[in-house]
Amino acid sequence: MKQFLFKSQQEEPASRRWRRDRQAILEFNRSLALIVDPDALMSSVAARLRELFNTDRVIILRALTDGGMFSVAFSAGYSADELKSVHLGQQDRLAKWMQTNETILVVERDRSVLDYLSAQEREMLTLLKVRASVPLVALNRLTGMILLSSTQVDFNLSDEDLNLLQMLTSLASVAFENAYLYQQQRERLRQLYRAERLAAAGELAASVAHEIRNPLTSIRSTVQYLLGEFNDGHAKRPLVEGVIEEVDRINQTVDGLLSLTRRVEFKPEKLSLSQLIEQSLLLVGTKARNQSVEVVWTPPAHDVYVSGDVSQLKQLLLNLALNALQAMSQGGHLSIELNRRRAPDDMGREKSWAEVAIKDTGCGISADNIEKIFDPFFTTKQGGTGLGLSISYAIARQHGGELEIMSREGDGTTVAVRLPLVK
Repeated sequence: MKQFLFKSQQEEPASRRWRRDRQAILEFNRSLALIVDPDALMSSVAARLRELFNTDRVIILRALTDGGMFSVAFSAGYSADELKSVHLGQQDRLAKWMQTNETILVVERDRSVLDYLSAQEREMLTLLKVRASVPLVALNRLTGMILLSSTQVDFNLSDEDLNLLQMLTSLASVAFENAYLYQQQRERLRQLYRAERLAAAGELAASVAHEIRNPLTSIRSTVQYLLGEFNDGHAKRPLVEGVIEEVDRINQTVDGLLSLTRRVEFKPEKLSLSQLIEQSLLLVGTKARNQSVEVVWTPPAHDVYVSGDVSQLKQLLLNLALNALQAMSQGGHLSIELNRRRAPDDMGREKSWAEVAIKDTGCGISADNIEKIFDPFFTTKQGGTGLGLSISYAIARQHGGELEIMSREGDGTTVAVRLPLVK
């Protein structure tokens, strides 16, 4: 049975406290067994820890890559400004101590360990009012930490509390890793399925393009010849011009389908992403101003280079920028960010990426449509072809990159394009 030094708990009957803690532990184990979504799992684990150990606030840190920084994967009770003080690397002293000892650091008890930490680490723990730091270890690797905070003046964790906390978080660390692996596998399968659909559409287009374009060329040539029979004021001239426009639209659709395969000429070269973004924004600047959309683009301090086809990457950026503007017909805010980051690729290998994030404050995408947006010919726009995002995705993949969309209906959309960095 757990022993706390809280007055409220001391007054509580032991039998009632035991039943309450037993129920919380059962709920904790049930969460580990049933929940596979990482965010939902972390939320459930944090709630049980707060209930069992009477902590007010919780931060769960995750090590995304070996040797990199820890990121805040989940927090409860902290504001966004407070979380800005979280700055901890896997090569810092706190991480190394936890990797070596695999035990809980109790801030008010382990003064010698605090003296070993750097001044920046001690300042971070103080600003966050951390009372205990718990390692998350899986396969002999420090995969993260849980920082527990309490405003209780007489907060104390007994030896039994620490043993229980260590046991529960050991189980949680394995469950977190399994949830992350499940999420990665699900995303890989989704990307594979998406790539297969795009490839099938591209192969179909490639096989029938010749059969379509030959009669289209004949039709357009004949109609163009007939157009010369009607002067500008003739009543039938707009009808003939409309036929030519529709033939051109069909031809553009065929071009779009062909671009879903690698059969389109690909001429990679080293190029500056910042310059490419600025050129693309110049092309959509007038449309943005006419729609009262504020465009915010802050170039990075150091230029970012990738290897790619200039025309294709410009088409990719234009497609995404125009999609964002179309979602903000009544005005809004469009921001473009360019950053370097390290993350695993499709095969789980560590790589350096250039990431372009395009964020809008538009209408967002419904949950029903988010899985369909890369399907060829799927569109919610009046008169749209449904090929813009399919083509954008194909371009990103052809460059060895990724394209990810995060959106919620009524809450805007963020599109992240990741391309391999070039030194």
